[in-house]
Amino acid sequence: MQSILRMIGIGDINMFIYLNHKINCKFLDKIMPLVTLMGGAYFTIFVVALLGIFGDEELKAVTFKGATSLFVSFFIGFMIKKMLGRPRPYKVIACTNIGDKVWKDHSFPSGHTTAAFSLAVSYSLYYSELEFPLILCAALVGISRIYLGQHYPTDILAGALLGTTTSLLIFL
Repeated sequence: MQSILRMIGIGDINMFIYLNHKINCKFLDKIMPLVTLMGGAYFTIFVVALLGIFGDEELKAVTFKGATSLFVSFFIGFMIKKMLGRPRPYKVIACTNIGDKVWKDHSFPSGHTTAAFSLAVSYSLYYSELEFPLILCAALVGISRIYLGQHYPTDILAGALLGTTTSLLIFL
C-alpha cells in the first residue's frame, strides 16, 4: 500500500511540475489569475446572491440548493484541511511559479475547485444545456490553481470530487 501511495505522490509532484513549470507563458500568466477568481469566495457568493435575488422562482430554488452545496462543501473542505494540514506546493517545491496572491492555509483539498464544482454541478443538474461550459469552467479553475502554484493535482481532484458529491447528495 505504501508503494502505491508513494507512486501517487511522485505522479502528483511530476504533474504539478509540468503544469506549473513547463506550460508557463505570458498569456497564461495574465489569464490564470482571472480564471482562479471564478472559484473564489467573492465571485461564488456574488453569483449565488445575484441569481438568488434576481432569478425567477425556478432559478431561486436551484440557487438555494447550490448555495447549500457551496456552504456544506466549504465546511467539509475546511475541516479536512485542518485535519490533514498538507502544505502548499510553493512551501515544498523549490522554484514554484506563483501568482500575485499566495494563500497561507493548507492545500488539501482545493477550496476554489470545491466551490467551482459545487456550483457547476448544482446548475448542471437542473440546466443540462449548461453542463459542458459550467464543468469546463470549474475544471479550468482547478488547473489555474496548479498553474499558480497553490495546489497539487490531487488537491484539485479531491476538491472536484467533494464539490460534485455534495451537489449530487443535496440535489438527489
